[in-house]
Amino acid sequence: MADTPLGPATVLAGRFVLEDLLDETDGARFWRATDRVLARNVAVHVLPDDDPRASQLLDAARASALVTDGHLLRVLDAAATDGVVYVVNEWGSGVTLDRLVAEGPLSPRRAAWVVKEVSAAIRTAHLNGVAHGRLLPENVMVTEAGSVKLIGFAVDAVLRSPDGRRTVTDGRPVTAQESDVVNLAALLYAALVGRWPGTEGSTVPVAPSEHGRALRPRRVRAGIPRPLDAICEQVLNPDSHPQALPIDTAHEIHAALSDFIGDPGGSTSWGTQPSQEPTAVLDRDRLEPAADPEATQAGTPVFLDQDGTGWMPAAQPARSAEPGQPEPPEEPENADGTGRPSSQPATTAWRPLSHDDSPTPTTESASRSTPRVAGPSAGSLEGPLTGEQRSTGAGNGPVPPAWGPDADHEPPADDPGWAADGRDRARPGRSWLRLAVVVAVVLVVVVATVIALNLGRGSGGGSGAAQPPPSPSASGTPSGVRVPISGVTDFDPLADPPEENPGLAKLAIDGKPGTAWHTVTYRGNPRLGGLKSGVGLLVDLGKRTTVGQVQLRLDGRPTSLDILAAPKARSAPTSTDGLTTAASAKDAGTDVRVTLRSRVTTRWLVVWLTSLPPAPGGYQGRIAEISARS
Repeated sequence: MADTPLGPATVLAGRFVLEDLLDETDGARFWRATDRVLARNVAVHVLPDDDPRASQLLDAARASALVTDGHLLRVLDAAATDGVVYVVNEWGSGVTLDRLVAEGPLSPRRAAWVVKEVSAAIRTAHLNGVAHGRLLPENVMVTEAGSVKLIGFAVDAVLRSPDGRRTVTDGRPVTAQESDVVNLAALLYAALVGRWPGTEGSTVPVAPSEHGRALRPRRVRAGIPRPLDAICEQVLNPDSHPQALPIDTAHEIHAALSDFIGDPGGSTSWGTQPSQEPTAVLDRDRLEPAADPEATQAGTPVFLDQDGTGWMPAAQPARSAEPGQPEPPEEPENADGTGRPSSQPATTAWRPLSHDDSPTPTTESASRSTPRVAGPSAGSLEGPLTGEQRSTGAGNGPVPPAWGPDADHEPPADDPGWAADGRDRARPGRSWLRLAVVVAVVLVVVVATVIALNLGRGSGGGSGAAQPPPSPSASGTPSGVRVPISGVTDFDPLADPPEENPGLAKLAIDGKPGTAWHTVTYRGNPRLGGLKSGVGLLVDLGKRTTVGQVQLRLDGRPTSLDILAAPKARSAPTSTDGLTTAASAKDAGTDVRVTLRSRVTTRWLVVWLTSLPPAPGGYQGRIAEISARS
């Protein structure tokens, strides 16, 4: 590998041109590449040929190529050449399940549909003797077309678990196929309540547990339909219910979910696999019809303490059950404690479906080489940037407004608690409340306008027209003494290499608004393609100086940015570690005056762009001028 330089523009097999390095873990590199023959994006995993995982990677690629299923991103090529072993897969664009549930659980029908689609692929794989091996929320993607795709089939397990050891959250070891079955139920659990009870490795918060067993979904979040709750419980905690026949195959999970959704073509019969002997059926006493009134009640959002438990009010603590004792009665699922649908359900506050607080999920990766910080907090700079690097460049694209089992129509009458977008419907009376708020705001604006007009006439203010409010992107007015700037360099610590158009940086302080430093063009998502939390310029003031305001001239709008300071740094910072957020501007225009929250004494400031304005081919940030004042 050392004798074989591998970087952007490297061509593999005379066909695949490496473009963007998206991840590097334990010597394994993941690239977005271009297929020169078919002019399309592809995903490429690369290992040195002397890596112990090299032969396993090729074996996994060959095995996965034998499985034909539309839910898999196909293997296009795999070979060893020029000191490396590589595997080429189809490129996928969509949003992964971990990002979806980070913004709130899915509706029961949509959660069941996603996992049903996944179980169909796993059923096919297991019949061919192949397992995914690392079926985590990060490897389940809803595409731009609204379909479900699996990422890293067979390959990801080799790169992340080369020794083949897999354990569930309680420490119990499982085989690759067993982990797939356990994780199918865990995916359903995560989609319903936003917590992960499956095998190790996911960034989704761990599910609350009791005596080493994950709490059943209905004890974590109210309103979960009993059939879905029973599926999770019987797969994840089979020893807790010896009286119930187990669910231990992907086909049985697929059949149960098809029955819940009402998909007659989804299964042949309960627990019967095609061309095989009938297997155990589900306990129908525990799987009540979907018309259960509790199943249609809008659920309460998940509120967990730092230790992962305690979403319920203090008056209703989660009850404990000693091993071997019958399960305690389930807590009331409604605010009135009756167990019946309440006439005034508790208010919930779902956030919009998005990634890193952007208006919509992101599309495919940005057109540059940069690893992506995982986790919904990747965009925050209040603390150090941490998080497991993802194993794939897919999974950060948009999904259609309507997708899932009811994409073409409203949910059926047996699911009135959920809207077509998969979130809970507005509560009764909310529309009138919103209307009242809007009317009140309009009245306040009208009264304020009349007062402003009268004041303008009284003071001889010309036409007397009220002056427009200041632009939110230009907070404050120039104040203090101008601080000299010694120099400026590009600041891109999350990229590999850590630079972004360094030769243009000086244009941001040349006193010419017509020239500017600019970022590369990021595709599909204004938040830098979803690949990293920010990029910007490092401003050197020459010596420690007190700064109270930063003035910027930007090209394009809107731009969101942070002003970072390094008050304790003794040398120019090379990462975001130790930097503090001194000020922020959201959706700024072209002239931006940012007043710091408190005056800071530092030698170095960072203008950190977190969301970029649209540009031809994607999104691009442009900084024409920077100045600072004390």
